[in-house]
Amino acid sequence: MSEGKKFKDAADAMTFIQAGNATVTIVSKVTEKRFTYRVRESEDGRVFFVSVMWGNDNESQYKYIGVISGAGGFRWTAKSKVQPDDVRFKAFSWIYQKLLDGQLPDTVEVWHEGSCGRCGRKLTVPESIERGIGPECWTRSHQEELL
Repeated sequence: MSEGKKFKDAADAMTFIQAGNATVTIVSKVTEKRFTYRVRESEDGRVFFVSVMWGNDNESQYKYIGVISGAGGFRWTAKSKVQPDDVRFKAFSWIYQKLLDGQLPDTVEVWHEGSCGRCGRKLTVPESIERGIGPECWTRSHQEELL
C-alpha cells in the first residue's frame, strides 16, 4: 500500500491538483492547521470543482467551495457552500495563487494521499508516488498534450 507524499516544487503540486481527480492536503508550518481538498475536473474539461473536507469522513464529507477556470484562476461561486472569508477558502485561494506563480512557500506543505491524481488508483511505483500520478495516466496525459 502506498503512502502520501509531500511535493517538493510548485510545478509538481500544480500538475497533481489539475490532474482531474486529486485529493490534496495543505499544511501550514506556522499554525499547524491542515485542510484537505478534492479537486475534480468537469465533464467537459473546462473547469475544476474544489471541495474541502468538512468532518471526519475523508471519503464523503466535503463541501463545495469554488471553481478553478483557465482564465480566472480559483474563485468563489454562488453555489459555494463556504463563504470566501472562511479560512478554508482563503487557504486554498492563497496556495493556488502561489503555485500559479511557480512558488511553493517554505511555510506550507502540499501533500497527496498516495492515490493517482487522475484516476484515483493507489500508487505503488516509486516514481509515480513522487509525482502523484500513475504511469498509465502520466503517459495518457502526455499523449493528449501532443494532440
